[in-house]
Amino acid sequence: MAESSNTSSAGGAGSWSAALSGKSDQEKEELLDRMLTRLALCDDPKLQDLLAKILPISIAALSSASTSLRNKVIEILSHVNKRVKHQLEISLPLSELWKLYVESSAAPMVRNFCIVYVEMAIDRVHKEEKQLMAPMFLTSISKLPPQHQDILLRITAKVIGECHASQVSDEVLEKYRILVGSKDWEIFLEFCLHTILYQPSSQSGGRPAGLSTVQCERVTGKHPVTIDMLRNRKSGMLNVIGALELPSELVYPIYIAACADSHEYVIKKGEELLKKNASGVNLDDLNLISRLFLLFNGTTGSDNIAPESKVNPGNLALRLRLMSIFCRSITAANSFPSTLQCIFGCIFGTDATSRLKQLGMEFTVWVFKHARMDQLKLMGPVILAGVLKTLDNISSLDSDAIARETRSFCFQAVGLLAQRMPQLFRDKIDVAVRLFEALKLEGQYLRMIVQEATNSLAVAYKDAPSKVLKDVELLLLQNFQVEQSEVRFCAVRWATSLFDLKHCPSRFICMLGAADPKLDIREMALEGLFPGEEQRKTMSQSISTEYPKLAEMLAYILEQQPAILDSGAIGDSKLLFPSKTYVAMIKFL
Repeated sequence: MAESSNTSSAGGAGSWSAALSGKSDQEKEELLDRMLTRLALCDDPKLQDLLAKILPISIAALSSASTSLRNKVIEILSHVNKRVKHQLEISLPLSELWKLYVESSAAPMVRNFCIVYVEMAIDRVHKEEKQLMAPMFLTSISKLPPQHQDILLRITAKVIGECHASQVSDEVLEKYRILVGSKDWEIFLEFCLHTILYQPSSQSGGRPAGLSTVQCERVTGKHPVTIDMLRNRKSGMLNVIGALELPSELVYPIYIAACADSHEYVIKKGEELLKKNASGVNLDDLNLISRLFLLFNGTTGSDNIAPESKVNPGNLALRLRLMSIFCRSITAANSFPSTLQCIFGCIFGTDATSRLKQLGMEFTVWVFKHARMDQLKLMGPVILAGVLKTLDNISSLDSDAIARETRSFCFQAVGLLAQRMPQLFRDKIDVAVRLFEALKLEGQYLRMIVQEATNSLAVAYKDAPSKVLKDVELLLLQNFQVEQSEVRFCAVRWATSLFDLKHCPSRFICMLGAADPKLDIREMALEGLFPGEEQRKTMSQSISTEYPKLAEMLAYILEQQPAILDSGAIGDSKLLFPSKTYVAMIKFL
């Protein structure tokens, strides 16, 4: 390529103004006519120097309202296009064109043509010049029309890909550093994020993951971006942003998106920057979490957004990474409706994998633990329905490790929600029945988790209606007879924590428990019958410590085992109850 003639006879900034200043439209047209003649007679080797003068003046003349003058300019530009289109070695006056663009804010037509030739000129200058010019294109970009913003952002991205895919010089970095903190810089960073999120349509399945159609077109423009070009642009952007050591919260989404890219080098660079520059990121920054939720959820569910502007959810690799972040953020647990949308996207999304479902349930546990009550009231009932549906959809017989983990988180979630929102459970015992059944059916590896959840659920029935408590009594009596010790343990725990001493059915369960083969169950049952001093103090604050009337307790025992009164059974060698139960009955009565 030839050197661009930015210091040629065109002079400094404003030379086009000097050439046209004070002239009438007729005189300007005559000047342009002479230029066209010179252009037509100029040989290719001398064309570059001539264009350095003619091109800015011709475009500057478009500020006139004269139709004939404008037509003359179009004639000149058409000639230029034909001459230089296939001759990339002929440079165009990039710097002069950009100065004309900047100084022609009141002349839209001048600016429109300037930007066309700036885009053409960028491919015709040496690397040293274009990499110093690119940051200048971002200056005041926030004040430009969207169409011009898009072109200049793509030009900058192209230069970054060509010049900074492996490294960035300090001189260039300083030019970018000047922009940091401005609205212009925000626009550039957003464009970098969109570029890194962009994947060719063959990899994104036709839907631009993490992007809207508008954002996707903004990244690519009219010309297709090859895989190599895309990789270099992403790498260059990461090099520029990483070298500037910006605030973690600002660049974290960009680094996370890079870690979920399809190019190995981009992934490696993203992980390196994440570790080096963003390890201390504040995951409770509201703005950051909102941006991350946008990457996960998109805006496809919003009715008030035009279809082409609706942002699609990020790709699977990105969403998996985001879930591990949300599970460490209190703010993420308190971001309704994004929190709810995220959980349901994990559990019921059309492309939800078993791993995503597992992470969704892990996040549910985190939310139930850390959400504020005002947030939990909005989300709790809906998420609970989703949790129970998930349990229905994943078999307890599934030996897959991820499926087991998912069920584990489901049970933990139920236990946590029962502690924080007991009112959701106390009007019926369906969830209690489900948990007691799970204690019988789940494998040994899950029983402890289910047992904890079942014990946590007991508190939900403290102030339940009497009809519900009657159902609970039957549930506990049925479940104390089973083989699994975990089920019997929970039955006794519920009996002793839910009911007071004068409650006959619960004390009967304790009498049976006094003869249980398991020591911990026996001890708990005996404490339910004969509370110690410390336990009495605790109980007296919440439930009555009065014993039942003798007649009522005997009547209940007889109701449960009428054969006691059968005289034919007297002297029978087989006892109706274990001997330890008889001892407990006698002591209690």
